[in-house]
Amino acid sequence: MKKVAPHLGLAAGVKIANSWLLTDSQGRRFLIDTGYFTDRPALLAHLWIAGVRAKHELTAVLLTHRHSDHAANAAWLRGKFDCPVVCHEADAPFLRGAKAPPRMAVGRAPVYQEWLNLFEDAYPARSAVDETYSEGAWKWGFNVVPTPGHTEGSVMLFHEPTRTLFSGDNILAGLPPLRFIEHLSLAAPGFSQDTELCNRHVHKFLSDLPQTDCLCSGHGPIVLEGTSRKLKLLLPKCAHAISS
Repeated sequence: MKKVAPHLGLAAGVKIANSWLLTDSQGRRFLIDTGYFTDRPALLAHLWIAGVRAKHELTAVLLTHRHSDHAANAAWLRGKFDCPVVCHEADAPFLRGAKAPPRMAVGRAPVYQEWLNLFEDAYPARSAVDETYSEGAWKWGFNVVPTPGHTEGSVMLFHEPTRTLFSGDNILAGLPPLRFIEHLSLAAPGFSQDTELCNRHVHKFLSDLPQTDCLCSGHGPIVLEGTSRKLKLLLPKCAHAISS
């Protein structure tokens, strides 16, 4: 995890998926997504470096969706820092274990994605959920943008005070193994339940895009230069994906 955009108080994890630490102007600290199980030592080390070391030093864990590369450490963080875990109301039953998640895409993805999907099916993330969000203005300056289709309750979170978009896997800034090379793209079909539905919601958001100075996606580097312009360039791709 490396320090980035210190004026925003952001830090990013760079193993399987990104975890983003946002410190707002009130000193509240939010971890957006939590990485996979294997990310735990690195996540703990980088939180320590960032000064998050004791209970109550995380205000909340905010999840963009329930997939294990984003939510696997939620329960552990909740116990360690005594902080609430928050996700969209449609993903909450799966994280709580009240519903079994549907199988990931089979036969529709490249081989390496199929293998990752098998792991997701075998080891889905589980966590208590303390609060849920639905759509629109939420608290702490966050605006919730539902993007069902990647998962039942996948979302993007727009932090209005810092003009930062946490896009989860709905808009990607890069893909492994070239995760440090910036390349904006839409949700990967092999990991999504209904990419057309997801893209429809992304298209709606981009069509009325607020000024966005920073993009923090689920995979890939932070985007700080020309962010709004680069996001709007995805509109034709969205339109094509919806119409094709």
